[in-house]
Amino acid sequence: MSRSAREIDLDPRTYVGLSFPLRADNNNNFAMTKNSIQQSRHNLRNLLLTYPGERAGNPEFGCRLRELCFEQHNESLPSRIETEIVEATNQFLPYINIIDVETLTDANQQEKIFVSIKFSTTLDPQVNQALTLDVGEATEVGDSTGDSTGGSTSGRPGGY
Repeated sequence: MSRSAREIDLDPRTYVGLSFPLRADNNNNFAMTKNSIQQSRHNLRNLLLTYPGERAGNPEFGCRLRELCFEQHNESLPSRIETEIVEATNQFLPYINIIDVETLTDANQQEKIFVSIKFSTTLDPQVNQALTLDVGEATEVGDSTGDSTGGSTSGRPGGY
């Protein structure tokens, strides 16, 4: 008898998938995620920071987010970034619902672009998660280890 995703999420002995970026855990195995929320967060970050053509075996996988962030900054940029994120997510991660996308900059570094994404999953649509990316650096803001389990980030920049 197969277990439901909720049962797997509640079982502390079960792992759901690989943590991204790939790295060793304390036992020199690949680091793993413990529940579907963590895995969806890793999958979304992986999708948005992968450029189409980078992934072997699936050359269409990815998002042109980094390309957009190097274009001229104007009032249409935030809507173009949101469209790119929503389209890529709908195509490759249809179980993730994008609720809101904000394009942000740092007051001290106007040339840097951050993207804050609020999302939920079809498994638990009432639980909203947040992910903030430094697109130029291809990293998650407030996540020095590459493993983020919470729904919020620290070190968030100011509004665009």
